[in-house]
Amino acid sequence: MSTVNSRQRKIWYGVGILLLLGPVVYLGFPARQTAGAVADAGGLGVLSQKRQQYDLGEATLGKVDPSSSAMNLLLLGLRGPAATVLQLKAIDYQERKQWAKLRATVDSIIMLQPHYVQIWKFQGWNLAYNVSREWDKVDDRFYWVKEGIKFLILGTTRNQTVPILFHDVGEFVQSKMGVSDEKKFFREFFVRDPDPRFKTTAGEPGPDRTINPDGKDSYLVAYDWFVRANEKDDNDGVIGVKGKTHVFFRQGPARALLYFAKTRAEKGLFDEHIPAWDRAYKSWMDDYGKMDFLGLDDKKYRLNCTEDELKALAEENGVTLQEQRRIWAQNLDMTNFRQWRDIADLERTPEMLEARRMSFEGKKAYNEGRNSDTMLPDKTVQISDSQKSLEAAMTQWAKLAEKYPNMFIDGDNVEDCLLLIQYYRVVCQLNLRNMPDTYPLKDIWDKNPSRHPDAERNFLIETRLQQRK
Repeated sequence: MSTVNSRQRKIWYGVGILLLLGPVVYLGFPARQTAGAVADAGGLGVLSQKRQQYDLGEATLGKVDPSSSAMNLLLLGLRGPAATVLQLKAIDYQERKQWAKLRATVDSIIMLQPHYVQIWKFQGWNLAYNVSREWDKVDDRFYWVKEGIKFLILGTTRNQTVPILFHDVGEFVQSKMGVSDEKKFFREFFVRDPDPRFKTTAGEPGPDRTINPDGKDSYLVAYDWFVRANEKDDNDGVIGVKGKTHVFFRQGPARALLYFAKTRAEKGLFDEHIPAWDRAYKSWMDDYGKMDFLGLDDKKYRLNCTEDELKALAEENGVTLQEQRRIWAQNLDMTNFRQWRDIADLERTPEMLEARRMSFEGKKAYNEGRNSDTMLPDKTVQISDSQKSLEAAMTQWAKLAEKYPNMFIDGDNVEDCLLLIQYYRVVCQLNLRNMPDTYPLKDIWDKNPSRHPDAERNFLIETRLQQRK
C-alpha cells in the first residue's frame, strides 16, 4: 500500500511540471533582436533563433483591416481561411481595376502564409501576365511585369529552400522579355527602364536594380536564376520541383544561353555571335546533355549519350539495350534536344554569321531612310541601297537553305526570313513598284500565308522601336 498521501502526490506533480517546463521556457524563449539580425543568446531562445534563421516562423498577422471578416478569422486562429478570404478580395479588386488595393491585399496574403508556395506562384503570375495585360501603354505593362517578378523575388527570400521559385523568377524574366508580344520593347526596357526614377548619374535611362542589379541582358539574368535553382535542387531543396518535369527544370541555364546567343546578331554584335553560340552549344551538350535523369519506373537515362553509355545504362537499369534506346529516344523528342543541338551547331558556322550580318545591314539601310530609287542621267533607275542589301541578305539565306535543308525546322528562322521579306515588300511599295514574280525566299513566303500578319506586326514593332531610339 502506498504511503504517499494525496497532498504529497500533488506536490510531486507540481515539481515534475516545473522541471519539464524549465527546458521548454529555456529553449523557446523569444530571441533578442539587434538592428537587422537575431542576437546570439546561446541556448536561450534557440528554437526562436532557428525559426528565424531558416525562415520557418509566421509571427505577423499581416496588414489586415481590423474590421474585416479576415481579421475575425485570424482572431479565431483560422489563418488559412483568412488567406482564402483575402484571395477572393484580391480577385474582386482586380476585376474592378482597383490596382492599389489589389497590391495591398496581395501583400497581406503573403504575410499570412509566407511559406505557401502556390500563393507566390499564382500571384506572381497574376501580376506579370494578367494585370499587365489590362494596360494599354507598353511602359505601364512593363511596370506590372516587374511587379510580378519582384513579387517572386521576394518569395525566394522567404523560401530559400524551394528551387521551383528560383526557377520561376528565371522563367518570368526569360519569357516576358523574350517571348511576349512586347518582347522587343521589354528587352530594351530591362536595361534602359523608361521610368525616370531609374536614370543613371549621367542622366541616361538605367535598369531597375531590384530585378537587374548589374544591368545585364535579360537572358543572362534569367541564366543566373536558373543556375541558382539548379544549385538549390542539388543542395538543399526540401520541396523540390513539384509541378515541373525534372528534365525540363534542369535545362534552364542552357536554354537561357541559347536564347542569349540569338540576340547577338540582332544587336549587331557579330564578334560575339559565334563565341556565344559556342558557349550555348557546350552548355546544352555537356552540362545539360550529360546529366542523369530518371524516367518512367525510375529508369536512368542521359540525353547526350554514346552507344557505350547506352549499354552501361541498360545494364544499370536492368533492361535490354533496345528498351534503353527507346527511353532515350522518347526523351530526346520530348525535350527537342536534337533540334536545339542542330540549331546551335548551324549558328556557329561562318555562313550563318554572314546571313545574320547581311540581314542586319539591310534593316539598317531601311531604318536610315536609304529606301528611294535614283534616276540616273541616262534615264536608268538605280535601285535603293536598302533593296540591294535586302536582296543580298535573302540570297544568302536561300543558299543556306540549299546547304542545310533542315534549317527551317527552327520556327525562328522562318520568322526571320518572313520579316526580311516584309522589309523588302515595304521598300518596293515606297518606290511604287510591285513585288517581282521571283525573288529569293519566295517559296518561304508562299508556304507560310498564316504567318504573314505576324511578319507585318513584327515589322511595325521593330521599326517603331528603332524610331524610339
